Amino acid sequence: MDLSSIYSELKELLSISDDKFNLERDINQHFNTEPDENKLEILGDILNFVNKFSIFKEIKPFMDSVYSCINKTLKIRPDSIFDFEELLIKNSIMHFIQEYISYSKITQKDQVFNFLVDSLEKLQLEPLVMNLGLLLKPLYQDQSHIKNLENLKEVEITYNSTNGTEIQIKNEIDNWFKTQNISLDNQDELRELLKQEFERLITKHNLTKESEKLKRLEIEVMEMLTMKLTMLSLVEHITDDSFEPIPIK
Repeated sequence: MDLSSIYSELKELLSISDDKFNLERDINQHFNTEPDENKLEILGDILNFVNKFSIFKEIKPFMDSVYSCINKTLKIRPDSIFDFEELLIKNSIMHFIQEYISYSKITQKDQVFNFLVDSLEKLQLEPLVMNLGLLLKPLYQDQSHIKNLENLKEVEITYNSTNGTEIQIKNEIDNWFKTQNISLDNQDELRELLKQEFERLITKHNLTKESEKLKRLEIEVMEMLTMKLTMLSLVEHITDDSFEPIPIK
């Protein structure tokens, strides 16, 4: 197949309108130095990925989310084009799980984490996609939730413009995570380092340490790490089911 025919097939599979389907533009932008045969390799990976979700094709918000995963992964650009498919899979799992947890009630978070770790982690790709799809199907059929999604902007766009200091601290914690070696083997050390970083930030922003708001913020910051560890636990063994998962502490 040539590039043009794959673009057309992807647009049909994703049910994306002409004015919103910018995959060709995005690939040319982020992989502009790659020859056509490498772009064809990337498109083949994307097509294989989208086909795995074809059973949910009629749920348009779901396919919109699949397309969003593709766009976000293209912006990262792996060192080798042959790493693109693995990166796409890992990013998509993280994206879908985050959506599901956001959709769940706060009181259900522990159950959600346990379910994800116990039920999804050991699965190979095909059953993993199927289970994720079935898990998320009600979410994308909930019209009130879809309306909320449509009204929300990307988190990074509004990150520093709302919720003042709390959002700023979370933003700084996000940046701090990028400098750390996040591993399931060093999670105890990470939690201690995160506490130290949180202490530094509340001092920097002159916050009252004993306030209820700050206690809640600390819990949310620690949950950010738990989320990252959970995502890591989910994706680390995606291509290797010969090992038992390392538990989240």
